[in-house]
Amino acid sequence: MRWTFKDGSPWDGGTHVLAGRTFSGKTRTAASMPLVQVEEEPEPEEKPKRVRSSQPKPRKKQPPKPKGATAWD
Repeated sequence: MRWTFKDGSPWDGGTHVLAGRTFSGKTRTAASMPLVQVEEEPEPEEKPKRVRSSQPKPRKKQPPKPKGATAWD
């Protein structure tokens, strides 16, 4: 198990216990922050890659614009 701060950033230094809570740092100082113990996650298994279809799908043809719809008409 490992220690992290409440925001999720890891802590690998010394710790001390005060009033049943674990804090960062070997001794209590003004910079000591409360820590949360988390279980280490197993290494993620490699996901199989998605196989693309052999032919790309054709794009839909745009319908023609009515006369006068653009500045060049």
